[in-house]
Amino acid sequence: MAGSVSISSGAAFATQAANRSPYTPQRPPALIAESQAPQADFDIPPGELAPALTRWSDISRIQVLAPTEDVRGLHSEGLNGAYAPDRALTVLLQGTGLSYRYADARTVTIINPRYVQLGSPAGGQEVQLEEISVEGQREGRRYEISTQSPDSPVGPGKGFVATRTLVGTKTNTPILEVPQSVSVVTKQQVQLQGAQTINQALAYSAGVQTAPFGYDARYDQFVIRGFIASQFGNYKDGLRQGNGSFAYFRNEPYGLERIEVLRGPTSVLFGANDVGGLVNFVSKVPTPLSFHEVGTDFGSYGRYQGRFDISGPIAEADGVFGRITGFVRQSGTQIPLTPDDRISIAPALTMKLGDATTLTVLGEVAHNRNSFWPYFYRNPAYGVTRIRLGDPAFDDLNQSQFQFGYKLESKISDNVVFRQSFRTGGVGFLGNLVDAFSLSPDGYTLNRYAGQFKENLSVVTLDNNVQANFATGPFAHTALIGLDYFYQNTNFRFLQGIGPSLDLRTGISQIIPINPTSTGALTYQSIEQIGFYGQDQIAFGKLVLTAGIRQDFANLSTLNRLTQTEVKSDPSALTERVGLVYLFDNGIAPYANYATSFLPQSGTQSPQRGSAAFKPTTGESYEVGVKYQPVGLNALFTASLFDITKSNVLTTDPQNPLFSVQTGEVEVKGAEFEGVFSLGNGFSGITSYSHTDARVTKSNGIDLGKVPVGIPLEQAGVFLDYTVPTGDWAGFGGGAGVRYIGRTKADQGNTFSNPSITAVDLSLHYETPNLRFILTARNVADQRVGVCNSGNCTISLGRVLLASVSARW
Repeated sequence: MAGSVSISSGAAFATQAANRSPYTPQRPPALIAESQAPQADFDIPPGELAPALTRWSDISRIQVLAPTEDVRGLHSEGLNGAYAPDRALTVLLQGTGLSYRYADARTVTIINPRYVQLGSPAGGQEVQLEEISVEGQREGRRYEISTQSPDSPVGPGKGFVATRTLVGTKTNTPILEVPQSVSVVTKQQVQLQGAQTINQALAYSAGVQTAPFGYDARYDQFVIRGFIASQFGNYKDGLRQGNGSFAYFRNEPYGLERIEVLRGPTSVLFGANDVGGLVNFVSKVPTPLSFHEVGTDFGSYGRYQGRFDISGPIAEADGVFGRITGFVRQSGTQIPLTPDDRISIAPALTMKLGDATTLTVLGEVAHNRNSFWPYFYRNPAYGVTRIRLGDPAFDDLNQSQFQFGYKLESKISDNVVFRQSFRTGGVGFLGNLVDAFSLSPDGYTLNRYAGQFKENLSVVTLDNNVQANFATGPFAHTALIGLDYFYQNTNFRFLQGIGPSLDLRTGISQIIPINPTSTGALTYQSIEQIGFYGQDQIAFGKLVLTAGIRQDFANLSTLNRLTQTEVKSDPSALTERVGLVYLFDNGIAPYANYATSFLPQSGTQSPQRGSAAFKPTTGESYEVGVKYQPVGLNALFTASLFDITKSNVLTTDPQNPLFSVQTGEVEVKGAEFEGVFSLGNGFSGITSYSHTDARVTKSNGIDLGKVPVGIPLEQAGVFLDYTVPTGDWAGFGGGAGVRYIGRTKADQGNTFSNPSITAVDLSLHYETPNLRFILTARNVADQRVGVCNSGNCTISLGRVLLASVSARW
């Protein structure tokens, strides 16, 4: 199979040449180039050339790019001793017929002289699609085009580790240089842990609570640093996905290249958002080298699914690449008679438009079918029971979604690049439920109502920015200015009627027709937001300062079609962020950060207060921490302390309890640690710990001084995997992990708590160049506890077994 060997270094440190790629921050010309770096101790044994280049890259911290066909079967004599990186690479390539050139200060491309012909691009001048170049042959001439390498800021990562990102700065920046806590869930971590949902994929990430409401297959749900992020912090390819009351975009891990978590306020780059942070889902995009993958999975609760992923050049179309990813699932769940079905297809196309411009078009169509009301009756004396509040005869969720967009990138000059991202999409939602509203005087007859929710969501979002790299004296700048736009509207309808009563002694429902016909709500809501932002990443020696500012203007409108009353507001906000990182030569990078956020609120105050529209909530965060990327190791560790305050929070109006005022406040103080590593000896892993002390510091209600519902004080996880790297057992491996979620409060008054949860995960796997077999067991001990959230109670996810087989060629 044709391919590209991409051998990547560790962190990018401050000592870099000024001629580095315009996609990463420049350094002052006076600094020493990497090609003139001091000598390093190289210990590379004789053997195949590819592993030798990998070892050279790890030691020198310089990325190596080489076509697979050029290094396959070649041998290196190795070397041992102190060498300058250039000299060491020359020795390794002796007798191979290959040479090399520096594409930039941190990237070396291996050259095969037989491919270099008259008229080919000049050395170092490469067309950039994502991050790095891959060389190949088409129609008798050499071409260069990029793809998602392991070290690309949008690539799959290298094992469990990703070292670069776009989400922290909207520029290609080493995670080490982002003055904010960032982590990446890589494709390999998702595979080896058997994660079938976004919640499962994020379960080991520090500061992220993925089970705030127990088991719930309806949505991607996550809380970051004590604040719900799945509503406003749900992003895909850097653009917000939007949501209605029940209509949310769903994401499938198999269709993603990576999942990124940006903690703390993000408004300076992304606009309206809550103060805890966001999750960004990175789509799979076309690759210039062909590959085909098909696979099947089967597991607990009758789960059967098939998937495929096909990518490569489009025949007879020079510089055009396509990819199509598909997925179909039919499954039950741990709740009897409830489905978890999904079908999704996502095509993508990348085109080279001239020498400096590329366009990637992305699409997706999907349909989901689940239970709409997965809640259980809670007996005040005994806790959560196994008696469902819903009725299987009238409990279903059907959701269809589509998204279409593009990413355009044009290199205006060597130091200026323009980017534009656009996406439009929609969600059609229909949900039927039966739920309780009272308990009869006999103490065992539960009176219920029936409801039908229908919602249509439409979203349009656009982001434009220009990045310029330049120097002012000893200061190297990566400046970014941009404008983005977000618009969504929702049409919402709620029908209600009498539901069958439920006998709590027998669990038997009354048999009556279920047909809600009375209109309980009929609304139309629109949100429009435009933001202007600027950012500068300033490097001075080993110090990197990142400062940004943004002005947002929003328009909110809610029309009650039943009463023909409309509420409008036009909030605006100025947000900022400033952060500082110092890059030590040994890979340690302490940082500090201050950032603010804002989030518009719909609704109004009471008529006695003039029915004034609510102001946006605002957030303020202080964060300090240290990141560590050991020299020569594929690993990244982050420890942080933070203090977050959210103001203008809604609380009960003391003059009219039916309305709210904005005098509430929530404060969260905490500490986090996360470490990821994939070592050359076959060991990979992730370890995390979170301490989240959340309190309601201002309120007119019973929650004053209390802990917000669903936020654990302590949370931790560790997952370790070992794969035999060489020998007769090469490719065999296994992993084990433990996840812990501490006790959480179940109601605003903190009158009772949800139990803690400890789950053990196991995996076995075997992989060859063309086949992969994985067997995973999540929550092996099948620990299940009742989880309540302000009146709604579910049961945590029990044991899930999954077997996966994949073929790739």
